[in-house]
Amino acid sequence: MHSQKFAQHPVQLPEGVRLIQNKHGREFLQIDHPAVSARIAMEGAHITHCQPAGQGPLLWMSASEPELPGKTIRGGIPLCWPWFSDTRSGPAHGIARISPWQLTAVSSDAERVSVRMRLAHSLIEQALPGEKWKLDVEFVLGSDLMVTLITRNMGEERQALSQALHSYLPVSNIDQVVVQGLESCAYLDQLTGHLQIQQGPVRFTAETDRIYFNHSGDVRLIDANKQVISVHRKGSDSVVVWNPWIEKSLRLSHFASDDYRHMLCIEAANAGPDARVLEPGETHRLTTRITRGAADSSVV
Repeated sequence: MHSQKFAQHPVQLPEGVRLIQNKHGREFLQIDHPAVSARIAMEGAHITHCQPAGQGPLLWMSASEPELPGKTIRGGIPLCWPWFSDTRSGPAHGIARISPWQLTAVSSDAERVSVRMRLAHSLIEQALPGEKWKLDVEFVLGSDLMVTLITRNMGEERQALSQALHSYLPVSNIDQVVVQGLESCAYLDQLTGHLQIQQGPVRFTAETDRIYFNHSGDVRLIDANKQVISVHRKGSDSVVVWNPWIEKSLRLSHFASDDYRHMLCIEAANAGPDARVLEPGETHRLTTRITRGAADSSVV
């Protein structure tokens, strides 16, 4: 990758933060700070890498992902907005992850870097005729990662919203992963359309695509090496858990046949029964915070 000057982003960048392009011409914000290294694609406001100092990566990225301009990225945290999945006509998971974003602010101190980006009003109006939204995303990067989608209804009528922070998390082997925090929670199995109740911790032996709802607590991914990635959420009463397993992996773009073994999505969401309706002038903030730590004696 190489640095260039980008007149379209007239934002003062602190030391350790720069705009770069990859070999295909896709533009990224590159962060090399004593507390954290990270990278955010300007197209899609898509964070593809975050590694706090002295820790392993907080996000998974497919080694097969070429990061081409104009294409979605497999890994990191795609922004699903203003609809989740194919609940509306148009691009899967909405327009945010396929649109160029504007960099509006970057700041840093000794412990963290903060980044704010905005989806242009003109782009929203063109892509969603008749809808009036203001959309910002904030990243706070340091010893952990916090991402917040901030949506405001700028119109004079109520507007429907479903969304997700589609976080790909790294695991050593999906066969040996345990997810805690969802015990006794109701979920919609999107593979069957059935409602079910989670019995015990979540384990993985087949394709999994679930929306857990009426749930706002923390979720812990416990890896075989007893490392824990915790997902903390705000403004979210639903959490999506997804792994494509073997057969679907073969149909996914930029996804190796065994990639399913090394990733798991645990997504802060407003999806399924948790879809929202924003009144005129109302603002909703959807936040995920991802942290690393070691497992304690409560691990099953």
